Amino acid sequence: MKLKVCPTPMRSRLFQAIACSLLVSVAPVALADSPISNIATATAICADAATAAQRETCQARQIAHLQLALAGKPASNGKAPATNAIPVTGSYTETAQLGDADSWKTDEFLQDWGLEAMNAHHAYARGLTGSGVRIGLFDSGVALGHGEFSGKNHQGLIIGNLRADGTRCTLADSSMGDLANPDSNACFASDGGRPSIEALYWDPAYTDFLLMINPVGAAWATEFRDKTSMRYDLHGTHVAGTMAANRDGNGMHGVAFGADFSSARLFGNSFWHLSPLCIFLGGPGCQYGQFADNSAFEDMYSQMNANGVRAINHSWGLQFEPYFPDEQDAFYSNPELQAYWEILREGSLAGETRHGKGMGLIQVWAAGNHEYLIPSLDVAPIAGVHASLPRHFSELEKYWLSVANVQPTGDLSSPYILSNSSMKCGLSMEWCLAAPGTKINSAFVNGLYLKDGNTAFQTDADGNKRFLPDSIDALDNTTKFGYRDLTGTSMAAPHVTGALALLFERYPYLSNAQVRDVLLTTATDLGAPGVDDVYGWGMVNLKKAIEGYGQFRVDTDVSMVAKAGGTHWWNDARVWDVWTNDITDYKHNATFTFSSPFADAWLRMSGNNSFYGLNVKGGILELTGANTLGSDVLVNGGMLLNNGVINNAVQV
Repeated sequence: MKLKVCPTPMRSRLFQAIACSLLVSVAPVALADSPISNIATATAICADAATAAQRETCQARQIAHLQLALAGKPASNGKAPATNAIPVTGSYTETAQLGDADSWKTDEFLQDWGLEAMNAHHAYARGLTGSGVRIGLFDSGVALGHGEFSGKNHQGLIIGNLRADGTRCTLADSSMGDLANPDSNACFASDGGRPSIEALYWDPAYTDFLLMINPVGAAWATEFRDKTSMRYDLHGTHVAGTMAANRDGNGMHGVAFGADFSSARLFGNSFWHLSPLCIFLGGPGCQYGQFADNSAFEDMYSQMNANGVRAINHSWGLQFEPYFPDEQDAFYSNPELQAYWEILREGSLAGETRHGKGMGLIQVWAAGNHEYLIPSLDVAPIAGVHASLPRHFSELEKYWLSVANVQPTGDLSSPYILSNSSMKCGLSMEWCLAAPGTKINSAFVNGLYLKDGNTAFQTDADGNKRFLPDSIDALDNTTKFGYRDLTGTSMAAPHVTGALALLFERYPYLSNAQVRDVLLTTATDLGAPGVDDVYGWGMVNLKKAIEGYGQFRVDTDVSMVAKAGGTHWWNDARVWDVWTNDITDYKHNATFTFSSPFADAWLRMSGNNSFYGLNVKGGILELTGANTLGSDVLVNGGMLLNNGVINNAVQV
């Protein structure tokens, strides 16, 4: 799927100019605050078609080769430049106490307001950190040299396209075409342990143009005149920090600060020649880069599954998302995109083949951002095509999460509201959550290297450009690590991925799909009562999520094969757990079946439950609350202990 964008007018939004988009709505560095942040990334690849019909055919063909994405051989541990790394306090001692949630709200904790908003401190007080869990991200690469990622078993995965002979492109191949001529056959490969490089050559004609149209506002452009600027992309590092940055007394910490992650990068390095002709007309010599095709996506998913990743974060999407269901359906039904959608589908379902029923890879998707003024939340654009993919493949629903961005209101009666830049859950509402994504503080990689002229790279016989080693070294030396606030659904999604890691540790006997349902059904309702198309299930609430299901969405079979994760007052050697939530039934027809291969395995349900059906097939199920179910209780093995009230017949 090579990123090819057609700038010519088109008859349908299906054929609009589409580019890969990181779902962050705040310009990441000072350089991007300039007018170049809104330059159209179009190249006129279809403009020379003889007729309008041929041009549309060309444009349709390009959709089959779109790099719809952003963003890995395992564990390269590729390091971003570490010369300015923030030191890690090796002697850090945790002062917070188990059982005391408020004691976990340290200065480091409070750097990300989202942790308290999701009640993550209650999970920490239960002894949950994400330890032993591996999560993933598919993004622009992570600066693993940042101190927030030191001392952990994080991975930078290496992915690449397949050549015509079936062999995989390698980083050595990629280095011969860092900035590929769009017409060449340069081999794409990337290391998820290093961020991608963004380079811009500031043509003097571009500077003159800016000064002509706005001599005051564009005076800064003289600093960049006839220079090449280079920087590392910060997006993946920021996302990874929110997921799993260390709790070490420095900066901030991630939601699952004890978890490990695997990072894959699907963007190659990029170069733009900034001139008026390139900006307005595009054409050869304006844009260089490397692009992954479908085989690189397959490679990434294969490695994520092989490395035991249980949930993967996707903070990316289309630059121009369809706003209406029929437009979205046109993407799903386009025959030239079917291979791509199948790869995303198989990326989740392959986990079932490896690990069993319900153990597919959970995919967490940012719902998307927009730049429009909306009169009310209900008319916000719907979540993007990737976040809504189970509409096309219903079997993916149990492995999918769509995430909208909310911000605090300061009103205790209604504390959170959809960000004015966020897509709403829309058609993804049944698998959608709201999470903090506005002004989120996380790990940051920053540095800008300027080199005179267009001399940061050399050009080979095929017209490909390669960064010169001294340019890379100079960029490394100017790059520093720190922290920054960013806003977007890009920042909301990793809060959810981190929350999943805590719950994977909390419920070692539940499948991936079941843990996802716990997270959905324990969310705090926002907006209209129940699941709605703005907030979906509502705001993530880890205080409730660590106390069992909130509802049974579907028939749910739980086999108690391991004791509860974290610490608890009942902490002997038996296989056991306690659920304290009042469990209801989402569709009023779901049956809960409890079993265990161990005769003394024990689950206590102490809430006042009102779901539909209950079967006991093994182990010991204890009920201590007031239970009014929708049908008779069936005991076909094991033991049912009634230390509360059952307002139903029991058939043994």
